[in-house]
Amino acid sequence: MKETRVPSRRRTRWIIAILVIAAMVGAGVAIVALNRSGAADGPPFGLVTPLSFRPVLEAKDGSSCTSPDLRSEDGSFCYRLGEGMTVRQARQMRAEKLPDSSQWVVVITFVSADGAAFGQLSGRAAGQPYPRNQLAMVVDGVVEAAPTVTDAITGGAVQLSVGGATQQAATDFVRRFKP
Repeated sequence: MKETRVPSRRRTRWIIAILVIAAMVGAGVAIVALNRSGAADGPPFGLVTPLSFRPVLEAKDGSSCTSPDLRSEDGSFCYRLGEGMTVRQARQMRAEKLPDSSQWVVVITFVSADGAAFGQLSGRAAGQPYPRNQLAMVVDGVVEAAPTVTDAITGGAVQLSVGGATQQAATDFVRRFKP
């Protein structure tokens, strides 16, 4: 009769350790793949017009605008802005309807370096008193919007509410930037 050999405890521990390590490596690869902003969306594209994000230092009535202040799109506000960042390429930019709402937003997925810079910029604005808790979105020297930032935005993408949050406004905004 043939003798059946039972694996030793040491061998069993090694097998379990190898399986645990393999599972951890597999999970790590999956997490990295899922967190790479737009990795599956192909290469980044250059924006037709650069888009700047700058911290608001002061906001006042639009009639009191002087150089180097910038006006809001509708002219009702005047902003004094700090140094920020300029986005010249993105992984993705699209108009998207918010779930359970009639509002539309523009979603921009940044390239890695811009995603990190935006996370830092938004983190510095978050928690500041008004108006320093706002980030101005500047296009061609005009403040398109200056939303309030409540938390650092570190996910590599941002949702922007533009022009009344309609589908047409969001789609038009995207067309201004995509080649």
